[in-house]
Amino acid sequence: METMKLKLNNGEEIEVVVTRRKMKSVRLKVFPNEEVAISAPHGVSLVWVERFLEKKRDWIEGKLGFFRESAANDKLNFIKSGVNIRLLGEQLMIIIREARQKRDILDDDKLYIYTPNPKDEKTLAEQLDSWIKIQQKELYESLLDKLYPVIGKYGYARPTIKVRKMKTLWGSCNRKKGIITLNYYLYKAKKPCIEYVMLHELIHIMYPGHNKEFYDFLSIHMPGWKERKKILDYEVVLGV
Repeated sequence: METMKLKLNNGEEIEVVVTRRKMKSVRLKVFPNEEVAISAPHGVSLVWVERFLEKKRDWIEGKLGFFRESAANDKLNFIKSGVNIRLLGEQLMIIIREARQKRDILDDDKLYIYTPNPKDEKTLAEQLDSWIKIQQKELYESLLDKLYPVIGKYGYARPTIKVRKMKTLWGSCNRKKGIITLNYYLYKAKKPCIEYVMLHELIHIMYPGHNKEFYDFLSIHMPGWKERKKILDYEVVLGV
């Protein structure tokens, strides 16, 4: 792995990670965490890569701008009435209400948080986090019930679903331990996008790599996976 610098139109200098792979074409990716990476065949020179990046400068700058704007919106101090959070692809307005007991009620596009401590941001954040985790578990288990038969009919054991915060991955699969880990922030995505990530990781139990067999199997069971992935990459920001 190598790195090189690229100067953007606004004068900002960014670092680009260059990885050599056994491949026929060049792949350029800008991640929501602002990492810029390019994969290139072994025979391609760094000079060629540098010229390629210069041609893609406008595109890179546009992607970085989009992700930064999205991240800024998501990092708002939302634990107060009247501001929005993104869950399952929808914007929900948070309404804080003082009450004797803690309760969380979702009503259409509003999330009501009832709490004895309406001004305690730490307590509110913990209450909201607990509610989100409960919703995640319910949804992910139901999606696993739906999608597991895709590999279960071949004799593979039902995996365990875990959730944790990750900066660069939507999901991962530990085949040996039978564990699929989904990113905590994936719950911001639309349900079809979450289904795509779930199926993607399930198929890794059968096919560990991203080879032709993997993508053929994925395309058979989810023909529109590319569009779902595109929506996920463009609309949801990781790690905030």
